[in-house]
Amino acid sequence: MTSETPALQLPPVPPHIVSLDGQTVETSQPLWIVRSAIDGGKMVSLNWEALGQITAHEQCVFSPRAQQLMKLYIADCLVRRKATTVHVYFSSFLRFGRWLAEKPAWYAAVCGQIGFDWWNYDEDLARAVHDWGVQETASNGDYFRHLRIFYRWGVARQYPDFNLETIRLLDAIKAKMHPIGHHVRFRHPTKGPFSPTEKALIVQAVRTQKGQETDRVLVMLHLELGLNPKAAARLQNRDLRQIESSSGVFYHLDVPRVKKRSVERETKRRPVSPQLGQLLARLQQGEPHDHLLYWLNTSRPENAISQSMKRWANEAEITSPHSGERLHLNPRRFRYTLATHLAEEGASRFHLAQVLDHSDLKYVAVYTETTSTIATQVAAATDAFLEPLVHRFLGKIVDAVDEPAFPDLPVNQLVPVAAPHLTLPVLNTGGIGVCGRDVARNGLCQLFPPLSCYLCPSFAALRTGPHQELLASIHAFLAAGEAVMDPRIAAQFDEVQQAIQELLVRVATEEVTA
Repeated sequence: MTSETPALQLPPVPPHIVSLDGQTVETSQPLWIVRSAIDGGKMVSLNWEALGQITAHEQCVFSPRAQQLMKLYIADCLVRRKATTVHVYFSSFLRFGRWLAEKPAWYAAVCGQIGFDWWNYDEDLARAVHDWGVQETASNGDYFRHLRIFYRWGVARQYPDFNLETIRLLDAIKAKMHPIGHHVRFRHPTKGPFSPTEKALIVQAVRTQKGQETDRVLVMLHLELGLNPKAAARLQNRDLRQIESSSGVFYHLDVPRVKKRSVERETKRRPVSPQLGQLLARLQQGEPHDHLLYWLNTSRPENAISQSMKRWANEAEITSPHSGERLHLNPRRFRYTLATHLAEEGASRFHLAQVLDHSDLKYVAVYTETTSTIATQVAAATDAFLEPLVHRFLGKIVDAVDEPAFPDLPVNQLVPVAAPHLTLPVLNTGGIGVCGRDVARNGLCQLFPPLSCYLCPSFAALRTGPHQELLASIHAFLAAGEAVMDPRIAAQFDEVQQAIQELLVRVATEEVTA
């Protein structure tokens, strides 16, 4: 077909559309608005005025007919695809139009007196679009592929603007894909997973309850679960489940699944720590179907999560020991960190896919492929020099238990040194220190006393406690089981040993200065 060929009349766009997940989208106005998911997520805007305002030679780049075809396509996509995917396709039209407007040679060759029409889209133009995406943008072949999907739709609908032979030529072009996992593979300092020392700084700030609770709870959520922020934004009050048993109180979250083709709301149950569960329960407001993270901006909740993490890092004063600048936090880095940690502990690709809620194993292969790379070795070697920046012992030191160690608790709660799983050479009935946890209000400790006490800010260590003996017993326990012990079990004692050693150094230093 040429620009002089009479065009068949196109059907009108319906005045409203029911999206894939049941949202009603009004199409009578230039701005089409739909939420990324019916139960939450960001607002997706499709601004047709922006498309019409792309001009060259004082006229719109796209002809009215070309614009009508794109509207029909986007309307059809809204019925069949997720809103965020539709927005990507719409954005490809915008970028293609701007590219045409900035390329006088191509514009003069393919646009007539009324602008670009889709019967002008041929193999040469498609290859130019592909090469532009690869060489000049971060999209690689995405824009080309999105336009090819649109062209295939036009051929299937038998609109005369699209040609069967052309789509065969387009299908023969192999589009360059995005590199997968390069930030993880090369341990990017601000976009890749956190180093062990950076993660320790984050955990330390969480334990000492730095920053606002609404910011800290978002950090804890992503630290423990590696959530996609779209899933976090969709959490509802009913998704937080409290389970009471004879062993204590446990918390689980029914995390909404994202990037699934199902129309129904799907969730995957994940356990969370008692600390996170208690904080979420305390912050809850509203009815079961109300948003659990109700304070997030309803139009752009994913953006609000990233901003909260940035604010929390500033308030907690967390500086990256590698760059000397404020540690860059975002949900993706927490996701990378969780998966990298699991891979280093021997998790399979199937387990990683389950934790990250991926349906395709190719997206998790990067974690298992890079566990022994030089980047990991360099990070481990570097972190050894940065260890003094991280404090494992988070409590305080007291000389005696005659006076309350914590003002809020009039009676000292002694932590016994008894550890049935270890062979203690010396049994000190006086204990290792005092617990500052209010049992009546917060319940029994769900951690692993007395070992976990050294990592807890609610702990007052007795200066004369048997800390050296406890450290020696840990060494003996690990040495006895070295031949048969899982390395992951031994690794769990590392922080405890470091915290006890730090306490002993502080005690010795204070004695010398005194």
